[in-house]
Amino acid sequence: MRILFASAEVAPFAKVGGLGDVAGSLPKAINELGNDIRVIMPLWGCIDKDKFDLQDVPDSTITLKLDAKNVSVSLKQTKLPDSDVIVYFVVNNEYFGSLNEVYPKNCEAEVEQERFLVFGIGSLKLMEKISFKPNIIHCNDWHTANIPVYLKGSKNHFNFYTSSSVLFSIHNLAYQGIYGKEILDFANISSEKVFTPDGLEFFGDVNWMKGAIVYSDQINAVSKTYAHEIQIPEFGEGLDGLLGLRNYKLTGILNGIDYNIWNPKSDSLIQTNYSADDLSGKKECKKALQKKFKLDQKLSIPLLGIVSRLVDQKGLDLLANIANDLKDSSLQLIVLGTGDEKYEKIFRKLTKNTSNIKALIGYDNNLAHQIYAGCDMFLMPSRFEPCGLGQLIALRYGTVPIVRKTGGLADTIIDYTADNELGNGFIFDKYSSDELLDTINKAIKLFKTKKIWKHIVINAMNCEFSWQKSALEYQNLYKNLIKRR
Repeated sequence: MRILFASAEVAPFAKVGGLGDVAGSLPKAINELGNDIRVIMPLWGCIDKDKFDLQDVPDSTITLKLDAKNVSVSLKQTKLPDSDVIVYFVVNNEYFGSLNEVYPKNCEAEVEQERFLVFGIGSLKLMEKISFKPNIIHCNDWHTANIPVYLKGSKNHFNFYTSSSVLFSIHNLAYQGIYGKEILDFANISSEKVFTPDGLEFFGDVNWMKGAIVYSDQINAVSKTYAHEIQIPEFGEGLDGLLGLRNYKLTGILNGIDYNIWNPKSDSLIQTNYSADDLSGKKECKKALQKKFKLDQKLSIPLLGIVSRLVDQKGLDLLANIANDLKDSSLQLIVLGTGDEKYEKIFRKLTKNTSNIKALIGYDNNLAHQIYAGCDMFLMPSRFEPCGLGQLIALRYGTVPIVRKTGGLADTIIDYTADNELGNGFIFDKYSSDELLDTINKAIKLFKTKKIWKHIVINAMNCEFSWQKSALEYQNLYKNLIKRR
């Protein structure tokens, strides 16, 4: 099969969150199954063209006519590291190259809309230009949601893609790409055809995520539980009714992680390598991490870690509510992340004024690996979590997850207190600071019993969440889409 995989971010070229990790790993696993999958993303200004050996694709320059504006785009290409997967980069300095962040905080809403429209229609036109005709176009999140609208709903004629099917993956329904109707003029899309209650219209505005749900041949959420949750009002973000009506084409496939990158046995970024057969190196990783953050270097003190965006979705409000309890507890907490200013301020203040809670505001890949390896427990008290990669990495490193029962967290963590044989972590149900604190205390109590704790750690490390199983599920989904044509 020939697959075009479109994403706004792709690791290691440009990554902000889990989407970048997925886009940098899943295509490799699908390629290893014998498929010709190619990735396409914008050439953001932050991408190091020399480091990744980006090469011009000959004779690829075209001009897009968007409203009264002519926009020139072309292609560069390289390969995903350690693979044969070709990655295409859509080149345009105004909309991509001049931006040093994938999602700049100061980007005007209109420009935000225009740049992803340029990426969407540009990707379609450029693949036609180089004669890559995919059986499947796999779009990811609202940034690429205009692609199924162009192919299935607009007045534009894309005869080149008449035999192509569109799969749209929802990584986070909370971000939908909503804007005024006037953006359709720039998009060169006929509003009469698509700006209807059965199309893009959403309370008087254009909603690209809604358009993708309507016009795609198949929709996929990134865990089975999240596929169910988004059909109910609590998690449906206003689209639960539509998703319920379209659930005949809605599936859930759990994300995985790249076990070549996340492997405590071979990870060059951690203090000492270790495995489920020999955990001694994990103790060295813990002591090194404690030393780095000027914490007491005592193995007997439970060390908790967080690697996360610091936003409400991730349950940071619950943590803020129990900050005083944590600083007075016999535990240590290390936080790595960036996000809402209110949470950044809280963790900076705690770092300054407490001896057992330390944070680094920002992102550091090396430090992330060290936190996963050096901590005893990993906190993910999310309000909602489409899949979650943090808990999967934590399991791999024997860092026991403490999570809320939602989305992919519910699909991957088995509560030890409910299943003493197979438990690999700790789960709380109600979105409550008290329940979170109670669950942390339960885990700490069991941490003191070395035999039990080692059993939980071994269970965690023996879990299998590599991309191989998920890649097979995606391949079957692609095949079914082709059969349905």
